[in-house]
Amino acid sequence: MSAYDDAVKLLARRAYSRRAIEERLAAKGHAPGRIDDALTRLAAAGALDDEAYARRYVADQGAARGRERLLAELAARGVPQDVASRAFQDRDDAGALARAVRRRLGAPPGKADRGRVARVYNALLSEGFEPGCIASALVPYGFRGDDA
Repeated sequence: MSAYDDAVKLLARRAYSRRAIEERLAAKGHAPGRIDDALTRLAAAGALDDEAYARRYVADQGAARGRERLLAELAARGVPQDVASRAFQDRDDAGALARAVRRRLGAPPGKADRGRVARVYNALLSEGFEPGCIASALVPYGFRGDDA
């Protein structure tokens, strides 16, 4: 099977970044020149677009994850930093953080157990949200800076 046919089969199952397709084709033993030709053909046809992949990834995975974590995940998938950054143009970071807080602590805001709020702070931090933004979002739940 040609490198192009193998790439089409991969993309038929799910979206991949350009680098991920390149790595998978190389692992199958395709020659570098054939891989480049296949990638060029796929990009020209619009089937391989890292920017569209990044936007879709942020939309699908970003509901409860912060910008930093999503950028790291996209980098691990081979999406260049500048392309990954553009994927956040339409994202509402504050809205994503508010949804993550409501999911973990419930609504409406009110006094919550200090230990629980601190655990939520740490969980949101590990999800890639900014510390200052997390602290601000948790204030209605009784968060103080010394809780974390």
